[in-house]
Amino acid sequence: MKQYLYKIAMVFLVSTITISCSDFLDVVPQDKILENQTYSTEAGIQNAHNGLYLQLADNNLYGQQLTMDAVEILGQQYNINSSHVSYKIAAYAYTESLPKTTFTAIWAKAFNTVLSCNKFLENIDKYAGVISTEKANELKGEAIAIRAMLHFDMLRLYGPIYKVSPSNPSIPYYDAVATGNNPLLPANEIITKVLADLDASLILLKNDPVLTSGRYNASTAFDANPYYSANRGQRLNYLAVKCLKARVLLYSGDKTGASSIAKEVIDFTKTTTFFPWTPFAEATNATDPDRTFSSENFFSISDYTLYTKQMNLFDSSLQMKYLYAPLLNRINAVFESNDNDYRSLPTWKVPITGAITQKTFFKYQDVQNKTKLFRLQIPMFKLSEMYLIAAETAPVASDGITFLNTLRFNRGLTNLVATAAVATEVAKEYKKEFIGEGQLFFYYKRTNTTAIPNGAATVGNITMGAAQYVVPLPDSETNFQ
Repeated sequence: MKQYLYKIAMVFLVSTITISCSDFLDVVPQDKILENQTYSTEAGIQNAHNGLYLQLADNNLYGQQLTMDAVEILGQQYNINSSHVSYKIAAYAYTESLPKTTFTAIWAKAFNTVLSCNKFLENIDKYAGVISTEKANELKGEAIAIRAMLHFDMLRLYGPIYKVSPSNPSIPYYDAVATGNNPLLPANEIITKVLADLDASLILLKNDPVLTSGRYNASTAFDANPYYSANRGQRLNYLAVKCLKARVLLYSGDKTGASSIAKEVIDFTKTTTFFPWTPFAEATNATDPDRTFSSENFFSISDYTLYTKQMNLFDSSLQMKYLYAPLLNRINAVFESNDNDYRSLPTWKVPITGAITQKTFFKYQDVQNKTKLFRLQIPMFKLSEMYLIAAETAPVASDGITFLNTLRFNRGLTNLVATAAVATEVAKEYKKEFIGEGQLFFYYKRTNTTAIPNGAATVGNITMGAAQYVVPLPDSETNFQ
């Protein structure tokens, strides 16, 4: 009996091994199964593509840290004194625990999203034919632009002061799926790669419906499927990529190129009704103020947790050690004590509830009408920035003043005098225009501003240099180079 059972067991074992080995050779890895399931249908491709934008809205990217949190603290936008939980970031103490954790997480999420872009681009080509070439070009153009934008912002954050050291080592560039760390490249080589990606994106997006239908309306001439033709303002569309290219060129010191593109975008808005200046009545509406000037935004991030972040960072119920708010005299200095500025009155108010009696930040506060299209939107590229670039790069000072006066008029301000210093006035507008959007610190770094107002003091500046402007690369990067 024992021998019989033994023989049965051996036959079973041999047959199991034989079957297992045969099956093993035929097994398709799980990620390949999921890939096939995703990219073999149009709905799956759309889901994968939309996932890239969901990643951009992550707290460690444009949903928080790169817009209203860490980079704004670096720009001294808030009163982050020694008793505040985020003080070490405001002090540029990058080797301390909180800054190190914060900027490591930003880096990791950015390059994880780059990897997602590259996998999307690889797979949409691999499964060519599931959607039309026209649709595929649009999705690929956006994915390439997202990849470029993330590399550029990592360069701006972790790279050298470009104006001073453009050839210094900076960050890696990933334009394809990689299994290891790519080498650190000189900053100017990163700029070259970013611009190449943006040019490739613009070619793919040349038929973007945003050019014929604007940011919200669907264009049935392009496709009846609204995923491709509607809500282009929530996608990195052709015009937004142009804005990004102008920003990159200005950062690299190419004022002529930046000026040309900024004026091209401005001229486009003058020939259509798609991106009008937001009127005073809408910006300051009592119940539904459009504080982000949404009609002027070429691209905004959709963040479905935006109002939770408004509560967690800016609400008057918070203790001072958690609240992100400026000192009163600092915010008054920024707006030159002028509440006629559309950006001041609806966005900076003394709250009527809570223990806080100073002005707090309301830009991302929800509105009463939940059907408003501008709800849950974080601005990324705006008409105002194109006017500021055009002003800063104007070869003739009077032309610069004209661009500035157009912006000022549409913010409720009077014209500048003809003798005003363009550079000084541009700097003032960056301080007013981009609060909670993460651009001021990068403006300071681009211009190599050597002293900036100390957000935690009523008077006085902070001396700035490479130790403040250059965030160290994470250990995960430097340990494996």
